[in-house]
Parts: sequence; structure tokens; C-alpha cells
Amino acid sequence: MKKLIEKLRRDSWGMGIFLGLVVPAITFAIFLGLFAFALHLAPRTEAIDVFDINTICKIVLLSMVPSVFVMRYYLLKLKYDYTGRGILLMTFLIAIVFTILNFVN
Repeated sequence: MKKLIEKLRRDSWGMGIFLGLVVPAITFAIFLGLFAFALHLAPRTEAIDVFDINTICKIVLLSMVPSVFVMRYYLLKLKYDYTGRGILLMTFLIAIVFTILNFVN
């Protein structure tokens, strides 16, 4: 565990891009699983599809929130500018993908 924490404490663009992809991906998986589980438990009044494009877009938007807190930690607490910039870059790219998916639908 100590080696993992040491690996995460690097000031580089690569680490920022990695964290900018992994944190939203993990959050997306958690939110999608919770949403599917909640729909499984709810009484069926109407058919709701978990993998509908509108639902996916909303979960993508929600999954960007934790990366903002990770970026804040790296920029303000650790003073790792390059890592924070990488996280910010990936957050913007995910926001652009969200916007494209939202307008295509």
C-alpha cells in the first residue's frame, strides 16, 4: 500500500492523465451499478432502461465530480501543477464527450 501511495505522488502529466481517466471510470462504474441495483429493487411501474443514452450521459456527468476534488488535492495540498493540469485536461475531454453525446441525442 505504501508503494502505491508513493507512485501516486508524482508530478507529471502522465500521472494526471491516468488519474483523470481512472477516477471518473471507477465512479462511473459505481454509479451505474448502484443505479442498476436501485432499479432492480424498485417496483416495475414502467420500463426504465439502465443503458439508455440519456441515463449514460447523466451518469458520465456525475462521474466527473470526484475528479474535481482529486484535482484540488493535487493542486492545492501537494502543489503538483503538472498532475493537476493532466487531471484538468481529462476532465475537459470528458466534458466535451458528454456535450457531444448530449447534442447527438
